[in-house]
Amino acid sequence: MFSAGKFQLSGNLRVSITGFRCEECRGTEFVLDQIGEELVCVGCGHVVLKQNIEEGPEWRSFEGEQTSRVRVGMPPTLLMQDKGLSTIIGAENEDSTGRRIVGKAKRDLNRLRKWQHRISIYNSIERNLSYALSELNKQGEKLDIPFSVLERASYIYRMALERGLVRGRAINSIVSAALYVALRYDGIPRTLRELSVTSGIEKKELARCYRMLVRELRLKMPVVDPIKHVRKICIKGTLGKRVTLEAEKLVRLAQKRKLVAGKDPVGVAAAAIYYACVLMGAKNTQRDVAIAADMTEVTVRNRYKSLSDHLRVERPLSVEALRAPD
Repeated sequence: MFSAGKFQLSGNLRVSITGFRCEECRGTEFVLDQIGEELVCVGCGHVVLKQNIEEGPEWRSFEGEQTSRVRVGMPPTLLMQDKGLSTIIGAENEDSTGRRIVGKAKRDLNRLRKWQHRISIYNSIERNLSYALSELNKQGEKLDIPFSVLERASYIYRMALERGLVRGRAINSIVSAALYVALRYDGIPRTLRELSVTSGIEKKELARCYRMLVRELRLKMPVVDPIKHVRKICIKGTLGKRVTLEAEKLVRLAQKRKLVAGKDPVGVAAAAIYYACVLMGAKNTQRDVAIAADMTEVTVRNRYKSLSDHLRVERPLSVEALRAPD
């Protein structure tokens, strides 16, 4: 697309612009060349305007072509030891034209591939990081964690590695703790117990590593909202929509009266769900809620008794009840 004064010209057209003349023959009729993106004088062939920068690719794509001609790779990512910026020798024994590499050339290629792998990870820190990121990706696949959260966890682990916090500790423990920190930052309702099951590490060890990361890296962790655990538990326990909404109202009321400070958000969510089942007349027992929340019945019972004693709600809450002052 060209511009001349206040006029915008595009397409393969024969045009005449008022007040615009050819510098050579002073002609006023021009042709816009669509392929070369040039404005050419009809009288003398002089190129009056041209596009100096070609913004498109240097090749053309025809319909039916299956081979991609994209010449860019994936963007840099923290989930790779070299951030995806290095060049590697592929596993395919083919040249640029697609012909098979055989004989001595194939042996030389295998030798180069082996040495490249050895050279790319040459010190203990890079080997540590490579193993840690592979474990992080495995846990991400098991728990179906978003890519952005995994990148945040990778960044936290890299900071811990730079400050020497990994030395003397199990790599899997620090990886799981960094992943839990990232989950807390993004507000995703995952517990240490779930990470303990997927990583095979004791919950106490994960909690110790988590506290160490928060303390040494001076991280400011957001407060966990029990409402997010309410939805998760209700989905896992196949509870109805009405029970979920009522449990969320009970949690909001408890937050308004400052009853959840210092309490386990999962326990508060489980107690609110059972409280909602009682108010709505749902036939769900404390055992059902405890199994869905992955905790003991005693915890659910104690949290429910505490909520019922302080809230004293005898019928389903309305929106006006939440807005009313205490």
